[in-house]
Amino acid sequence: MRYIWDSFEKFLFADVKNEKETKDLAILIRLNCIVFSLYFFFMGLLIAYMQHYTLGLAMAGAVGLTVGAFIFTYENRTFPGLILLNSVLIVFPVLLALFTGFQCGYQYILFINILLMYFNKTGNPLYKRIYSMVLMGIILLLVELCPELPLFTTPLGSYLIYVQSFNVIVMGASFLVTAYCYSTKFNQAEEKLRRINENLERMANLDTLTGLSNRRHMNEYLSDIVYEYNHTGHTFTIAIGDIDFFKKVNDTYGHDTGDYVLTSAADIFKAFMKNKGHVARWGGEEFLFAFENMKAEQAFKELDELRKQIENTPMQFKDYDFKITMTYGLEEFNPRLGIEATINHADKKLYEGKTGGRNRVVM
Repeated sequence: MRYIWDSFEKFLFADVKNEKETKDLAILIRLNCIVFSLYFFFMGLLIAYMQHYTLGLAMAGAVGLTVGAFIFTYENRTFPGLILLNSVLIVFPVLLALFTGFQCGYQYILFINILLMYFNKTGNPLYKRIYSMVLMGIILLLVELCPELPLFTTPLGSYLIYVQSFNVIVMGASFLVTAYCYSTKFNQAEEKLRRINENLERMANLDTLTGLSNRRHMNEYLSDIVYEYNHTGHTFTIAIGDIDFFKKVNDTYGHDTGDYVLTSAADIFKAFMKNKGHVARWGGEEFLFAFENMKAEQAFKELDELRKQIENTPMQFKDYDFKITMTYGLEEFNPRLGIEATINHADKKLYEGKTGGRNRVVM
Protein backbone atom coordinates (compact mmCIF):
# COMPACT_ATOMS: atom_id res chain seq x y z
CA MET A 1 0.00 0.00 0.00
CA ARG A 2 2.83 2.35 0.87
CA TYR A 3 4.52 1.63 -2.47
CA ILE A 4 1.29 2.42 -4.35
CA TRP A 5 0.89 5.72 -2.49
CA ASP A 6 4.52 6.71 -3.08
CA SER A 7 4.19 5.93 -6.78
CA PHE A 8 1.00 7.98 -7.03
CA GLU A 9 2.60 10.89 -5.16
CA LYS A 10 5.64 10.77 -7.44
CA PHE A 11 3.36 10.77 -10.48
CA LEU A 12 1.21 13.61 -9.14
CA PHE A 13 4.15 15.85 -8.22
CA ALA A 14 6.23 15.10 -11.32
CA ASP A 15 8.11 18.07 -12.73
CA VAL A 16 7.23 19.66 -16.07
CA LYS A 17 9.52 19.09 -19.03
CA ASN A 18 9.14 22.53 -20.58
CA GLU A 19 11.50 24.95 -18.81
CA LYS A 20 9.14 27.84 -19.65
CA GLU A 21 6.42 26.25 -17.50
CA THR A 22 6.37 25.95 -13.74
CA LYS A 23 5.99 22.81 -11.70
CA ASP A 24 3.96 24.65 -9.05
CA LEU A 25 1.23 25.63 -11.50
CA ALA A 26 1.09 22.13 -12.97
CA ILE A 27 0.65 20.58 -9.51
CA LEU A 28 -2.09 23.09 -8.62
CA ILE A 29 -3.98 22.22 -11.81
CA ARG A 30 -3.60 18.48 -11.20
CA LEU A 31 -4.87 18.66 -7.63
CA ASN A 32 -7.89 20.74 -8.62
CA CYS A 33 -8.56 18.45 -11.58
CA ILE A 34 -8.76 15.49 -9.18
CA VAL A 35 -11.11 17.38 -6.86
CA PHE A 36 -13.47 18.52 -9.62
CA SER A 37 -13.38 15.28 -11.60
CA LEU A 38 -14.76 13.54 -8.52
CA TYR A 39 -17.15 16.45 -7.94
CA PHE A 40 -18.68 16.38 -11.43
CA PHE A 41 -18.83 12.57 -11.37
CA PHE A 42 -20.80 12.35 -8.15
CA MET A 43 -22.86 15.43 -9.01
CA GLY A 44 -23.78 13.78 -12.33
CA LEU A 45 -24.93 10.65 -10.50
CA LEU A 46 -26.98 12.72 -8.05
CA ILE A 47 -28.63 14.80 -10.79
CA ALA A 48 -29.34 11.65 -12.85
CA TYR A 49 -30.90 10.09 -9.76
CA MET A 50 -33.14 13.14 -9.60
CA GLN A 51 -34.21 12.28 -13.17
CA HIS A 52 -32.46 15.13 -14.97
CA TYR A 53 -30.58 12.90 -17.37
CA THR A 54 -29.46 15.56 -19.86
CA LEU A 55 -27.78 17.62 -17.17
CA GLY A 56 -26.30 14.46 -15.67
CA LEU A 57 -24.83 13.61 -19.08
CA ALA A 58 -23.35 17.10 -19.24
CA MET A 59 -21.58 16.36 -15.98
CA ALA A 60 -19.99 13.33 -17.65
CA GLY A 61 -18.63 15.71 -20.29
CA ALA A 62 -17.27 17.95 -17.52
CA VAL A 63 -15.42 14.95 -16.07
CA GLY A 64 -13.85 14.21 -19.45
CA LEU A 65 -12.71 17.80 -19.97
CA THR A 66 -11.28 17.98 -16.45
CA VAL A 67 -9.33 14.79 -17.06
CA GLY A 68 -8.09 16.37 -20.29
CA ALA A 69 -6.80 19.41 -18.38
CA PHE A 70 -5.02 17.01 -16.01
CA ILE A 71 -3.34 15.23 -18.95
CA PHE A 72 -2.28 18.54 -20.51
CA THR A 73 0.06 19.21 -17.56
CA TYR A 74 2.11 16.16 -18.56
CA GLU A 75 2.24 17.13 -22.24
CA ASN A 76 4.14 20.42 -21.89
CA ARG A 77 0.83 22.27 -22.20
CA THR A 78 0.29 23.50 -18.69
CA PHE A 79 -1.19 26.86 -19.70
CA PRO A 80 -3.75 25.30 -22.09
CA GLY A 81 -4.60 22.94 -19.23
CA LEU A 82 -5.19 25.99 -17.01
CA ILE A 83 -7.44 27.59 -19.65
CA LEU A 84 -9.38 24.34 -20.09
CA LEU A 85 -9.88 23.90 -16.35
CA ASN A 86 -10.98 27.54 -16.03
CA SER A 87 -13.47 27.06 -18.86
CA VAL A 88 -14.92 23.94 -17.25
CA LEU A 89 -15.22 25.71 -13.90
CA ILE A 90 -17.14 28.54 -15.55
CA VAL A 91 -19.46 26.81 -18.02
CA PHE A 92 -20.68 23.88 -15.94
CA PRO A 93 -21.25 25.68 -12.62
CA VAL A 94 -23.25 28.32 -14.58
CA LEU A 95 -25.34 25.55 -16.18
CA LEU A 96 -25.93 23.94 -12.81
CA ALA A 97 -26.91 27.28 -11.27
CA LEU A 98 -29.37 28.02 -14.10
CA PHE A 99 -30.97 24.59 -14.09
CA THR A 100 -31.10 23.91 -10.36
CA GLY A 101 -31.26 27.35 -8.78
CA PHE A 102 -28.99 29.92 -7.22
CA GLN A 103 -29.61 28.58 -3.73
CA CYS A 104 -27.50 25.48 -4.37
CA GLY A 105 -24.27 27.50 -4.43
CA TYR A 106 -22.77 26.21 -7.69
CA GLN A 107 -21.90 29.73 -8.83
CA TYR A 108 -19.33 30.21 -6.05
CA ILE A 109 -17.07 27.70 -7.77
CA LEU A 110 -16.21 30.53 -10.17
CA PHE A 111 -14.13 32.16 -7.45
CA ILE A 112 -11.68 29.24 -7.70
CA ASN A 113 -10.81 30.46 -11.20
CA ILE A 114 -9.50 33.74 -9.79
CA LEU A 115 -7.07 31.89 -7.52
CA LEU A 116 -5.98 29.61 -10.34
CA MET A 117 -5.34 32.48 -12.74
CA TYR A 118 -3.43 34.58 -10.21
CA PHE A 119 -1.21 31.59 -9.39
CA ASN A 120 0.09 31.75 -12.97
CA LYS A 121 3.00 34.19 -12.64
CA THR A 122 3.39 34.71 -16.41
CA GLY A 123 -0.01 36.27 -17.00
CA ASN A 124 -0.59 39.99 -17.54
CA PRO A 125 -1.78 41.54 -14.24
CA LEU A 126 -4.26 43.79 -16.10
CA TYR A 127 -5.86 40.79 -17.82
CA LYS A 128 -6.12 39.01 -14.48
CA ARG A 129 -7.95 41.96 -12.94
CA ILE A 130 -10.32 42.16 -15.90
CA TYR A 131 -10.89 38.41 -15.74
CA SER A 132 -11.69 38.62 -12.03
CA MET A 133 -14.23 41.39 -12.61
CA VAL A 134 -15.85 39.41 -15.43
CA LEU A 135 -16.27 36.39 -13.14
CA MET A 136 -17.82 38.52 -10.43
CA GLY A 137 -20.09 40.05 -13.09
CA ILE A 138 -21.24 36.55 -14.13
CA ILE A 139 -22.09 35.71 -10.52
CA LEU A 140 -24.05 38.96 -10.11
CA LEU A 141 -25.85 38.23 -13.38
CA LEU A 142 -26.84 34.80 -12.08
CA VAL A 143 -28.30 36.47 -9.01
CA GLU A 144 -30.65 38.36 -11.32
CA LEU A 145 -31.35 35.63 -13.88
CA CYS A 146 -31.86 32.51 -11.77
CA PRO A 147 -35.13 33.62 -10.15
CA GLU A 148 -36.48 34.89 -13.49
CA LEU A 149 -35.68 32.05 -15.89
CA PRO A 150 -37.87 28.89 -15.84
CA LEU A 151 -34.83 26.67 -16.22
CA PHE A 152 -34.42 25.24 -12.75
CA THR A 153 -36.63 22.21 -13.31
CA THR A 154 -34.62 19.69 -11.29
CA PRO A 155 -36.79 18.53 -8.36
CA LEU A 156 -34.34 19.22 -5.56
CA GLY A 157 -36.81 19.07 -2.73
CA SER A 158 -35.22 17.41 0.30
CA TYR A 159 -32.00 16.89 -1.68
CA LEU A 160 -31.18 20.59 -1.48
CA ILE A 161 -29.36 20.26 1.83
CA TYR A 162 -27.22 17.43 0.41
CA VAL A 163 -26.34 19.42 -2.70
CA GLN A 164 -25.44 22.49 -0.66
CA SER A 165 -23.34 20.42 1.74
CA PHE A 166 -21.57 18.69 -1.15
CA ASN A 167 -20.78 22.05 -2.76
CA VAL A 168 -19.37 23.39 0.52
CA ILE A 169 -17.17 20.30 0.94
CA VAL A 170 -15.83 20.49 -2.61
CA MET A 171 -15.24 24.24 -2.40
CA GLY A 172 -13.38 23.69 0.87
CA ALA A 173 -11.29 20.91 -0.70
CA SER A 174 -10.41 23.12 -3.67
CA PHE A 175 -9.50 26.05 -1.43
CA LEU A 176 -7.42 23.67 0.69
CA VAL A 177 -5.31 22.34 -2.19
CA THR A 178 -4.99 25.84 -3.65
CA ALA A 179 -3.90 27.25 -0.28
CA TYR A 180 -1.45 24.35 0.03
CA CYS A 181 0.12 25.21 -3.31
CA TYR A 182 0.23 28.92 -2.49
CA SER A 183 1.85 28.29 0.90
CA THR A 184 4.32 25.79 -0.58
CA LYS A 185 5.31 28.24 -3.27
CA PHE A 186 5.61 31.06 -0.71
CA ASN A 187 7.66 28.91 1.68
CA GLN A 188 9.98 27.82 -1.11
CA ALA A 189 10.50 31.44 -2.16
CA GLU A 190 11.03 32.43 1.46
CA GLU A 191 13.56 29.62 1.97
CA LYS A 192 15.39 30.53 -1.22
CA LEU A 193 15.53 34.18 -0.16
CA ARG A 194 16.75 33.15 3.30
CA ARG A 195 19.57 31.08 1.78
CA ILE A 196 20.53 33.95 -0.52
CA ASN A 197 20.59 36.36 2.41
CA GLU A 198 22.66 33.93 4.47
CA ASN A 199 25.14 33.55 1.62
CA LEU A 200 25.34 37.31 1.17
CA GLU A 201 25.82 37.79 4.90
CA ARG A 202 28.48 35.07 4.94
CA MET A 203 30.27 36.69 2.01
CA ALA A 204 30.11 40.06 3.76
CA ASN A 205 31.29 38.77 7.15
CA LEU A 206 33.74 35.97 6.40
CA ASP A 207 37.19 35.84 4.93
CA THR A 208 36.83 33.77 1.78
CA LEU A 209 40.13 31.89 2.18
CA THR A 210 40.13 30.93 5.86
CA GLY A 211 36.41 31.02 6.71
CA LEU A 212 37.17 33.21 9.71
CA SER A 213 35.46 36.52 10.36
CA ASN A 214 36.86 39.34 8.31
CA ARG A 215 37.97 42.69 9.66
CA ARG A 216 34.58 44.35 9.16
CA HIS A 217 32.71 41.64 11.03
CA MET A 218 35.30 41.57 13.80
CA ASN A 219 34.86 45.31 14.34
CA GLU A 220 31.12 44.73 14.78
CA TYR A 221 31.85 41.96 17.26
CA LEU A 222 34.25 44.19 19.21
CA SER A 223 31.60 46.92 19.36
CA ASP A 224 29.21 44.40 20.92
CA ILE A 225 31.62 43.25 23.64
CA VAL A 226 32.61 46.85 24.41
CA TYR A 227 28.90 47.61 24.86
CA GLU A 228 28.59 44.59 27.14
CA TYR A 229 31.65 45.72 29.10
CA ASN A 230 30.09 49.16 29.65
CA HIS A 231 26.91 47.58 31.01
CA THR A 232 28.20 44.54 32.90
CA GLY A 233 31.86 45.25 33.54
CA HIS A 234 32.90 41.92 31.97
CA THR A 235 36.48 42.50 30.90
CA PHE A 236 38.12 41.09 27.80
CA THR A 237 41.57 40.90 26.28
CA ILE A 238 42.71 41.61 22.74
CA ALA A 239 45.60 39.83 21.03
CA ILE A 240 47.14 40.08 17.58
CA GLY A 241 49.03 37.09 16.18
CA ASP A 242 51.28 37.04 13.17
CA ILE A 243 52.81 34.02 11.38
CA ASP A 244 56.59 34.19 11.60
CA PHE A 245 58.55 34.38 8.33
CA PHE A 246 55.37 33.97 6.30
CA LYS A 247 56.92 35.72 3.31
CA LYS A 248 59.66 33.12 3.36
CA VAL A 249 57.05 30.36 3.18
CA ASN A 250 55.50 32.00 0.11
CA ASP A 251 58.86 32.61 -1.55
CA THR A 252 60.21 29.12 -0.80
CA TYR A 253 57.18 26.90 -1.36
CA GLY A 254 54.79 29.08 -3.37
CA HIS A 255 51.62 31.03 -2.65
CA ASP A 256 49.40 27.94 -2.70
CA THR A 257 51.47 26.63 0.20
CA GLY A 258 51.00 29.97 1.92
CA ASP A 259 47.24 29.63 1.49
CA TYR A 260 47.44 26.14 2.98
CA VAL A 261 49.29 27.53 6.02
CA LEU A 262 46.66 30.24 6.52
CA THR A 263 43.73 27.83 6.28
CA SER A 264 45.42 25.23 8.50
CA ALA A 265 46.18 27.84 11.15
CA ALA A 266 42.62 29.16 10.90
CA ASP A 267 41.21 25.67 11.57
CA ILE A 268 43.34 25.44 14.71
CA PHE A 269 42.19 28.89 15.82
CA LYS A 270 38.50 28.02 15.35
CA ALA A 271 38.77 24.92 17.53
CA PHE A 272 40.95 26.62 20.13
CA MET A 273 38.77 29.74 20.54
CA LYS A 274 35.53 27.82 21.00
CA ASN A 275 33.86 29.06 24.20
CA LYS A 276 36.77 31.46 24.73
CA GLY A 277 35.89 34.29 22.42
CA HIS A 278 36.30 35.13 18.77
CA VAL A 279 39.03 35.20 16.12
CA ALA A 280 39.27 36.96 12.77
CA ARG A 281 41.69 37.32 9.94
CA TRP A 282 42.86 40.87 10.51
CA GLY A 283 44.88 41.18 7.32
CA GLY A 284 47.49 39.16 5.40
CA GLU A 285 49.02 36.72 7.88
CA GLU A 286 47.72 38.63 10.93
CA PHE A 287 44.89 37.36 13.13
CA LEU A 288 43.04 39.19 15.87
CA PHE A 289 41.78 37.35 18.96
CA ALA A 290 39.22 38.56 21.50
CA PHE A 291 39.23 36.59 24.77
CA GLU A 292 35.91 37.24 26.50
CA ASN A 293 35.65 37.47 30.30
CA MET A 294 39.43 37.11 30.60
CA LYS A 295 42.02 39.36 32.12
CA ALA A 296 45.41 39.65 30.50
CA GLU A 297 47.09 37.08 32.77
CA GLN A 298 44.58 34.33 31.95
CA ALA A 299 44.54 35.21 28.26
CA PHE A 300 48.35 35.07 28.26
CA LYS A 301 48.26 31.46 29.49
CA GLU A 302 45.65 30.53 26.89
CA LEU A 303 47.56 32.21 24.12
CA ASP A 304 50.83 30.57 25.10
CA GLU A 305 49.09 27.20 24.85
CA LEU A 306 47.95 28.16 21.36
CA ARG A 307 51.48 29.22 20.49
CA LYS A 308 52.82 25.81 21.52
CA GLN A 309 50.07 24.03 19.60
CA ILE A 310 50.92 25.91 16.42
CA GLU A 311 54.65 25.27 16.91
CA ASN A 312 54.11 21.53 17.40
CA THR A 313 51.70 21.03 14.50
CA PRO A 314 53.44 19.54 11.44
CA MET A 315 52.54 21.12 8.11
CA GLN A 316 52.37 18.85 5.07
CA PHE A 317 51.57 20.22 1.65
CA LYS A 318 52.41 18.49 -1.61
CA ASP A 319 55.98 17.24 -1.07
CA TYR A 320 56.80 19.81 1.62
CA ASP A 321 57.06 19.02 5.34
CA PHE A 322 57.65 21.98 7.60
CA LYS A 323 56.49 23.77 10.74
CA ILE A 324 55.50 27.33 11.51
CA THR A 325 55.57 29.55 14.57
CA MET A 326 53.61 32.63 15.54
CA THR A 327 54.20 35.72 17.62
CA TYR A 328 51.48 37.44 19.64
CA GLY A 329 50.91 40.83 21.25
CA LEU A 330 48.42 40.98 24.12
CA GLU A 331 46.52 43.88 25.71
CA GLU A 332 43.63 43.90 28.18
CA PHE A 333 40.83 46.24 27.20
CA ASN A 334 41.16 49.64 28.82
CA PRO A 335 37.95 51.73 28.73
CA ARG A 336 39.99 54.94 29.08
CA LEU A 337 41.89 54.09 25.90
CA GLY A 338 39.02 52.62 23.90
CA ILE A 339 39.06 49.64 21.58
CA GLU A 340 41.20 51.15 18.80
CA ALA A 341 43.97 52.19 21.19
CA THR A 342 43.80 48.76 22.86
CA ILE A 343 44.33 47.10 19.50
CA ASN A 344 47.20 49.48 18.72
CA HIS A 345 48.88 48.61 22.05
CA ALA A 346 48.51 44.90 21.23
CA ASP A 347 50.03 45.58 17.82
CA LYS A 348 53.02 47.37 19.37
CA LYS A 349 53.62 44.39 21.65
CA LEU A 350 53.44 42.11 18.62
CA TYR A 351 56.19 44.21 17.05
CA GLU A 352 58.23 43.87 20.24
CA GLY A 353 57.83 40.12 20.00
CA LYS A 354 58.97 40.15 16.38
CA THR A 355 62.07 42.18 17.10
CA GLY A 356 62.76 40.21 20.28
CA GLY A 357 63.10 36.82 18.62
CA ARG A 358 59.58 35.72 17.48
CA ASN A 359 57.58 32.66 18.59
CA ARG A 360 56.48 34.26 21.81
CA VAL A 361 53.59 36.03 23.55
CA VAL A 362 54.27 39.59 24.71
CA MET A 363 51.99 41.00 27.41
